[in-house]
Amino acid sequence: MSVSDFAEGDLFVIRVVKYLSTNPSDKWANSYEFRATTIGHEAELLVLGEHVSEFEAEFHFSQVVFDRILISTWEEDSKPYDPSVFISSTLTGTGGIAGGGQLLGLQNTLSIARIASTVRFGHLFYRACLEELDVTAPAGKTVLVDRAAQQAKIDAALTSSSLDVNIAGGGGPLEMVMINKTGTQVRPIQQLRVQGVAGVKTDHKWFNRTTPTP
Repeated sequence: MSVSDFAEGDLFVIRVVKYLSTNPSDKWANSYEFRATTIGHEAELLVLGEHVSEFEAEFHFSQVVFDRILISTWEEDSKPYDPSVFISSTLTGTGGIAGGGQLLGLQNTLSIARIASTVRFGHLFYRACLEELDVTAPAGKTVLVDRAAQQAKIDAALTSSSLDVNIAGGGGPLEMVMINKTGTQVRPIQQLRVQGVAGVKTDHKWFNRTTPTP
């Protein structure tokens, strides 16, 4: 597989790296997996990368700085570094929401389920997109005040970023999927559904694979 030219069925990972403007040394990333539905080229991957970062920016607060986007093939990691399987591109934007209150700590994440058509769903955990006004703790457990409102944000972000085209049957050249550890099972994502608030350590790596280093 290569990021320059790809065939139908090739698999890719896109990571969006971010940090708080008050602490640029503490960076984190969210990862997404995609499968090519047709042949394509680097240009399609770069456009998809833009859509992913625009999607995230729609529901993150303005204190979040988008640092870079990493696009790589989904395959066994290897050394030395192979430039044909990896793209790194600098980002310059910030989150699109001007927060009116106090941001929750980075360990308090917005939990979103990646719903597939079969078997278990996966998760995405987003930091720095919730503030104190968004949550309550009536029995000592932090929950969303308005889950439907958070879902509306996600749905609107998918549409405005055009990432909805890459969700189950949207017709895009690359579809969002979940891939098992060996790459033998690939399940298209049907929906991104808000679950609630999840406590996730700041050193947590949901996508536990080594990123090739340029």
